[in-house]
Amino acid sequence: MIDYVVTYNDKSNEVKFLDNEFIIIDGIKKNYHLTELENNKYLLKVDNKIYDASLISNSNGNVEIFINNKTYKISVLTSLQEKALKLIQESEVSKSHQTNVKSPMPGLVLKINKNVGDKVLKGETILVLEAMKMENEIKSPVDGQISELNIKPGLAIEKNILLFSIK
Repeated sequence: MIDYVVTYNDKSNEVKFLDNEFIIIDGIKKNYHLTELENNKYLLKVDNKIYDASLISNSNGNVEIFINNKTYKISVLTSLQEKALKLIQESEVSKSHQTNVKSPMPGLVLKINKNVGDKVLKGETILVLEAMKMENEIKSPVDGQISELNIKPGLAIEKNILLFSIK
């Protein structure tokens, strides 16, 4: 079973796919069926309601869909990615305007995209952490410059370990 967090207009919903027939949305079990009609066009049936849906774009968890003549921009993340994002957003900012980013989960550092002294933008991927056989991008929560980098590729880390700092 895969758990997702779907966010639209700052409202998040937990979505769990039980199998090819049932889904749980915010604790409510529903029957669903998804049929692809043609390239990126679908017929979605949830309980007894039918929706005409089209996938407009899908990039890094940001999805734009067209359902029954209305366009929706939503964010779709796995529950693990959502927890990681929240931890990064809650990273402490010290008095010297330094942001410390800690590991949101235990894992293995696969790749580091930046070095000490590099300038970074908010949302830019700093490193890739593998956890539970999934690659998780750890992104910068602020604009700034990498002032400290405490990890290297291949390093196994625990949760809440200081990964990097940005000034």
